[in-house]
Amino acid sequence: MIEKIKNILSSQEILDRSFKKAKKKQINDRNALYKKKKTIIAQTESFSMSVCSILDSYTKNFPSINNLSVFYQELIDIKIDVNKLRKSLGAINWASNTCKKIYAKQSYFLKKSGKIEFLKQKQNEIYGRISSVVNQIEKDLIFLIQAQKIINKFPDIVDIPTVVISGFPNVGKSSLLKSLSKSKPKTAQYPFTTKEVSVGHIEKKQNFINKRIQLIDTPGLLDSPISEKNEIEKQAIAALSHLADLIIYIFDLSETCGYLIEDQKKLLIMIENLFDESKIIPIENKADIFKSKSKHLKISNKTGEGIENLKKEILEFFNF
Repeated sequence: MIEKIKNILSSQEILDRSFKKAKKKQINDRNALYKKKKTIIAQTESFSMSVCSILDSYTKNFPSINNLSVFYQELIDIKIDVNKLRKSLGAINWASNTCKKIYAKQSYFLKKSGKIEFLKQKQNEIYGRISSVVNQIEKDLIFLIQAQKIINKFPDIVDIPTVVISGFPNVGKSSLLKSLSKSKPKTAQYPFTTKEVSVGHIEKKQNFINKRIQLIDTPGLLDSPISEKNEIEKQAIAALSHLADLIIYIFDLSETCGYLIEDQKKLLIMIENLFDESKIIPIENKADIFKSKSKHLKISNKTGEGIENLKKEILEFFNF
């Protein structure tokens, strides 16, 4: 499971929020000069610390890539680019450290001087230099905003027995996930309806304990070399590589999916060769339209035929 990332602000939003917070700082003192001096110092410190605190929160709260599971690391690399993400986080860390140094160096002069005009000049100087640093990382902040939106849509994958559903586009993978679990993935009659990895669960009470099997619906694969896979297909490969304890491969022998049986067979062979350590259960979907004489389990997501038998086979595989 990957933690959700809180909203990330643009450079202008960071500055606006920090200026607004600083303006609220008012220090009371009987001496009018001291009151003005202390207020300027407090406002400058508030602005500087607010900017640094916001930037620090992005580097500290962003998931540590090295601590994520291999699946999430690969998913981030597929959809975002790990190197660019590290570079942007590094730029934000640099900006935070630079802003702290600017304030630390200039705050000495603020506290030593008693001249209001000089204090205001130093305050504006600090505001300007820190604002310049924050504006320099605008592109990195925008990149993180986009990364945050993508990562927050990642499925919640946990370390429990896992079934990965695979096959060509439109063979009924999402419909099977819906039939086996309470998940409601999007389904439609055109290729690559599933553009993301979706998750569902089979639950069974055993010895008064609720046990769960994780079901992963992957984007459709085509019969092509790994090097030629698009971003959508690479997510399916990542799920098969790093999550699958059991693989269900779906055939559509009616060919209403738009792909020939021979191509579907070639894809199964490719999966068997790539993931030879995982058990693979080939099944034939759309039994309400066409049934072959093979020994493969026949199912129909439309009528429900064979679904309970498939569920039973999954439970038996995991000794549930």
